[in-house]
Amino acid sequence: MARILRIALLAAVLASGLSGQFSGLSSTSDGSSLYFASTLRLKSLGQPLNGKIYAATQEGVSLFRAREPSGPPSADTPYCPVSGFANYLGAETSAGVVALSYNARAGGICSYPANTFMTQIVTASGETELPGVARLSTGGRYAIVFLAATARQFDGFRISFLDLQTGAQTPVDLTVASFTAPLFPEYLQLPYNGGRVIANDGTAILAITDGSSRNRGYVLKPGADPAPFPIADGLPLIIDASGSKVLYRRQGLNLIDLRTLQSTLLIAADQAPSGLAMSDDASRLLFLRDGQAHVLDTATLLDRALTSDAAKITAATISGDGKIVYAVTGRGRLLKVNVDDGSQLELIGHTPYLNPFGGSVIPGFTTTLGGSGLSDSVINGTLPLNAWLGDVTMWIGERKVPMAQLTPNSVSFIVPWDVQADGGSIRMLAEVPGDHTPFYFPETEAPINPDPAPVAGAIFHQDWTQTYVGPINSGEIIHVYAIGFGPVSPEVPEGAAAPAAEPLSRTTSPLTCSNADILYAGLAPGTIERVYQIDIRIGPTAGYQKFTCSLGGAPAFLFLTLLIVP
Repeated sequence: MARILRIALLAAVLASGLSGQFSGLSSTSDGSSLYFASTLRLKSLGQPLNGKIYAATQEGVSLFRAREPSGPPSADTPYCPVSGFANYLGAETSAGVVALSYNARAGGICSYPANTFMTQIVTASGETELPGVARLSTGGRYAIVFLAATARQFDGFRISFLDLQTGAQTPVDLTVASFTAPLFPEYLQLPYNGGRVIANDGTAILAITDGSSRNRGYVLKPGADPAPFPIADGLPLIIDASGSKVLYRRQGLNLIDLRTLQSTLLIAADQAPSGLAMSDDASRLLFLRDGQAHVLDTATLLDRALTSDAAKITAATISGDGKIVYAVTGRGRLLKVNVDDGSQLELIGHTPYLNPFGGSVIPGFTTTLGGSGLSDSVINGTLPLNAWLGDVTMWIGERKVPMAQLTPNSVSFIVPWDVQADGGSIRMLAEVPGDHTPFYFPETEAPINPDPAPVAGAIFHQDWTQTYVGPINSGEIIHVYAIGFGPVSPEVPEGAAAPAAEPLSRTTSPLTCSNADILYAGLAPGTIERVYQIDIRIGPTAGYQKFTCSLGGAPAFLFLTLLIVP
């Protein structure tokens, strides 16, 4: 019984479509302002914790759009409807128009996940909601809309042109002989918001890939059949405002003039650039390499590194005129960089961040949240664990919680076993100072598993060798680790180890089990997380036995099934 368990960091590391403090960047053509998405809240405003759209200028940051989450359609709907609202994901701006991409919610019983991508078109005269991903031309006249059948990348899709002046939406005919639909494992590569995919005259590009070696594309024009991209195995990525030059990938990054079909290799394949964006006239290409923002002059092929930030650049975009680059650092700083002279202006200082949570937390156990800009080094907690490490204090609601580890990009803490949820969720906040940031401390919400019924975990023989279902000798003492056995006495302070000597922390409700004597039921000695140890002397009945137990006279539950031998 004196066996000591080390703390087990059962990490629930989150994932989300919103990555980093500021994502979905889009600059105005002249670089005077930047739109971006973030789950962070401004210090002066009460706002929801889901993704919002902000606008940043040299004068400051303002909220552009925010919406409270709304529920999915009725669950008894006989098909897969999409409605409601989850998160704003990013923005794209052009002359007098802003397209906001967001996730809706799916309802009903679906064979495959529904496609929840939606776009909100915002103009001076009002707002329009469109299903699918809509991308704007820089002049604000045309948009192209991609609508996938489901969230599976190999399913069918529809494409249409949208005239933003008249509101007319015209489908692209994808049944003509000049177009070959994706052949498995090919799929339509939905365009990301880094570079334009539709020109001012409506010329657009379409990319089809298998994600590896098989690539091809099409050039689309309103009122015309799709035309194969001139480079047979090239993957078109970005088109300029005039519709004449296209950046494409084929053994590196290349730029082709669609009028002359002359092509120039800009960046060799082994250079591995990412985060691509291009000026409206295709004269300047922005990309990230080795954690820094670069701008390439596409005429002279001069490559200039615009940043040398120790925290590295995580996202960037370039203005339509090619004169301004906005860059986000790993510590959550937003920089405005003059491309001509390299001068930098910090619009937002160091901004700590917690990623939106992608799972549910288990009371009594360690949860790990990803993030960025949380610290400058790795700090491990020492027993008893405190509610702070370095400059960070961790909260769940109004309660400080023990911290196990802090790194620049994560924080690990113990969720109290008796935490109270609000509507089934808890709010987790990292009280960590930023620097010249308009945003409040980073927060995220997550559903919480209710206090679980008693559940058995690892099983050990009397000599502490592990077993699963036996065989176990009648009369033998076994040790079972478990969760869900409720209060103990004496109760252990949060962040402290359970006592390894008397008085041990025993359950306050007596435990009884069939064909067994309970020798000890309480916290496993030496544990930090809420792990219980149940020591059982097996009774005389042999064979495969179901051990039915009751805690404090509560309804019986099946705890173990073991092979017992005489």
